[in-house]
Amino acid sequence: MPGVTEQETRSFVVFRLGAEEYALPIERVQSIIRYEEATPVPRAPKTVQGIINMRGVVIPVLDLSERLRGVGFTPSVTSRIIVAEASGGAVGLAVDAANEVTSFPVESIRPAPESVLTEEIMGAVEGVAEREGSLVIILDLDGAIPRTEYARVHIPDVPQEGDADV
Repeated sequence: MPGVTEQETRSFVVFRLGAEEYALPIERVQSIIRYEEATPVPRAPKTVQGIINMRGVVIPVLDLSERLRGVGFTPSVTSRIIVAEASGGAVGLAVDAANEVTSFPVESIRPAPESVLTEEIMGAVEGVAEREGSLVIILDLDGAIPRTEYARVHIPDVPQEGDADV
């Protein structure tokens, strides 16, 4: 149609931690699974709940609520694990609920107000978008969960029988 311009949009997986809504770029999300208790890892950082085995891959599960809100995660029937691809590999994020994909026009995504963010959290927030009268905090995955918080809990691949020695 003449005179109609297409708005550039970005797609996100929207999830909830407590009463707040957050979003991750959809291209970083591999899957969303029902919450399951993770196997604890000795001496892991406080934000690491443990590890799970997803289709033969061991994935660390992080308590995103503890990291972002300072309040430990409490599982419920709506809890999910978002499996996302971070700079250090696949990671599971324990969240209160996650079941929606939405798109925001790029020009509607505003920078996060630096005056209300702590220095520690500033790198975690990419921006803020309005949806249905409330704000959704868009996370920068690598800023939200620095690699040092979960990379140590990855268990190295164990050579399988018949694998060639390298």
